[in-house]
Amino acid sequence: MVAIFHKIVSFFLALIVLFASFSFTVNKHICGGEVASTSLFVSADSCGMDMNVCENTPQKTNEKTIQEEPCCKDVTQVIQGTENNQQAQQMELNLPQIQFIQAFAYSFVFRFQTINVKKSFNTYYSPPSVLKNVLTLFQIFRI
Repeated sequence: MVAIFHKIVSFFLALIVLFASFSFTVNKHICGGEVASTSLFVSADSCGMDMNVCENTPQKTNEKTIQEEPCCKDVTQVIQGTENNQQAQQMELNLPQIQFIQAFAYSFVFRFQTINVKKSFNTYYSPPSVLKNVLTLFQIFRI
């Protein structure tokens, strides 16, 4: 159960890292103050009118006039992901550093490997009993 939970959590953490570093653009085509089309990654579809020629909506006539400022415009919004990802650095080791790593690995890592110990013969024998206390016999006291 714990292993499955770890796999699920690691999968979601990988997705969070992916989407946090993911950059994309949102393109909008605005015509007459209203959004005509929206698109991700590519340019938005045009409404079919020229940028400077629009229908004169307040008078509701069929005439088209050329306006000073265009009624259609394209808006591009870039959403940047985080760029704090650390890059791997190349490491150059010289001979004393390699020797230190080998000594460290030998003394601390390989030291704790299991060794097949042969069965010793003294495991079934108890130590001899003490008949006299040698320290008090020779009056050796620790101060």
